[in-house]
Amino acid sequence: MTGKDISHIELRKAGDEEFYFVFRLPSDGMFVSVFFDSMSETMGAVESAKRNSTEEANYLCSTESADEAYFVFRDKNSKPIGLSTIFEQESTMTVGKKYMKEHLHRAEVADLTT
Repeated sequence: MTGKDISHIELRKAGDEEFYFVFRLPSDGMFVSVFFDSMSETMGAVESAKRNSTEEANYLCSTESADEAYFVFRDKNSKPIGLSTIFEQESTMTVGKKYMKEHLHRAEVADLTT
């Protein structure tokens, strides 16, 4: 990554009353959280994700077929926080997961809800 490529978490709004967050991964991939009922719940999930993102046990990888791989990220209680996009190769999914493990915990938050 170059100095101008800064990882960040995007807070977004879905409809009138639901919120979620997105973390961009390499190769046009992304991690998208589940929907939350309030901004405070969303921020709590962001903080939980940042605290727990470096732990391998919080990632559940799945390979549906030879050309569909993704991961689910869970909190310490195994509750899903969100999932990655579907990657065409398991190796690309592994790169995305590694990137998230290395960068999410220090990512800045950008509020795109307004």
